[in-house]
Order: sequence, then C-alpha cells, then structure tokens
Amino acid sequence: MSALHDDQAGPDSVQRTVSTLRARGGTGALCAGLQAVLPAIDGVGLTMFTPHGRVVLAVTGRLIDLIEDLQIALGQGPCFDAFYTRRPVLVSDLDDVPAIADWPDFGARAVAVGIRAVFAFPVLLDGRPVATLEMCRITAGALSDTDVDHAVRYAAVAAVLLQDDAVAGNGAGAVIGEEAAFLLQATGRVMVQADVDADTALHRLRRYAVDHDRHVRDVVVDVLAHRLRFDPSSAS
Repeated sequence: MSALHDDQAGPDSVQRTVSTLRARGGTGALCAGLQAVLPAIDGVGLTMFTPHGRVVLAVTGRLIDLIEDLQIALGQGPCFDAFYTRRPVLVSDLDDVPAIADWPDFGARAVAVGIRAVFAFPVLLDGRPVATLEMCRITAGALSDTDVDHAVRYAAVAAVLLQDDAVAGNGAGAVIGEEAAFLLQATGRVMVQADVDADTALHRLRRYAVDHDRHVRDVVVDVLAHRLRFDPSSAS
C-alpha cells in the first residue's frame, strides 16, 4: 500500500469527514460520500462481519450489490482477504491469472457480470476487523496513490460511524438500512423453515440467489411473501 499523502487519513481529516457524514445520515451516507470523492469508481459497498454472518450495510453505484452478495454466497473474494489479513486487497484486473487462482469461482463470475477491478479495505476498530469497505470498476486499472489514501480515510471513518451506530443501538450493533433489515427478517424465516442457524440460513439465501442468477433482494422478497421456502431437505 502506498504512503499517505496530504494527511488524507490523518486524525483531523478523518474527523472532518466523520462530522460531514454524521450530518448526512452517518453510515448510510458513507458509500455515496466515497464515490463522490472517487467518481471513476463505479460502485462502493460496506459489509459488516458478525458472528451470525455478513451483512451488507450500504451500497451505492453500479454492480457493487451483486459483487458483495456474490462474495458472501461463495465465501471467497477480496473482501474476505482484506478482513482476515487486515490489509487492503487491490485487484486492478480480475482477468489476471493470480486473481482467478485466488478466487476461482468469484473471479469468473465477477468478470461474467462485467466487473474488471475490485478494491477492498478493512475497517478496523481498536485494531480488530469489523467490516470491509469495497469498491468496484467495470474497467481494469489500478487506483492512484491519492485514490488509495481517500479509501484508507473512509475506512477509518467507517470504523467511527459503526461505533456511533453501536452506541445508538445500545450496543446491539450497527444501525442498518431497510434492505439489510429485510434480509435479516428473511434469514430468520429461513432459520425456522429449514431448522438451521443464522449463518447457514443467510448462506442458503445468498447461494440460492447466485445459483439461480437472481439478486438477493428479489429472493428476500419471495421469502417474505411466502413464495419461496427453504425446507430442511433442500440443498444449500
């Protein structure tokens, strides 16, 4: 990762950005804020890792929701590597052999839907990874040093805003948007239908979407409308 320039991720810069985004809605405004700073990026997403699975808290732009769902369903991709290594994972071209070798299922499927570059940054709270901030682009190409600095700053901002959410929620965790809330509701229904734990239920929802070339939110709608059931005997 490049050295920081112009104190982009320094305390004062992070605090200014935190103050601006708090006034615009906090965590929910984070992704749109980063995309405004980096207009060459096509999509930005924030995914939180919890003991019960991964939750996409916010997305903005093209295809990023598909990329986040695809990684979670397959259990592989840059967001997992960034989270577990606590280091940025910068993939400037998903057509490169190393990218396909590292994530054979994710790499091929991402390219198939039109994504060529993915950049994932860990969100660290007291040195502990809690989420990932991810960007995608439909054209290949590396981030500039300045782009990396902006992303590092926004990852630091995300940690502060998630802590805000946890305090506002009396320690229960991040305040989530409507779509994430519906996903959690559908996950609860699948837990009952299939007699599985939360992590397995969430995995089955996302895997069903990937296997049937559907968006997760459409699968969630069908589950909540009682048009789709996940029985104990169903394949995961």
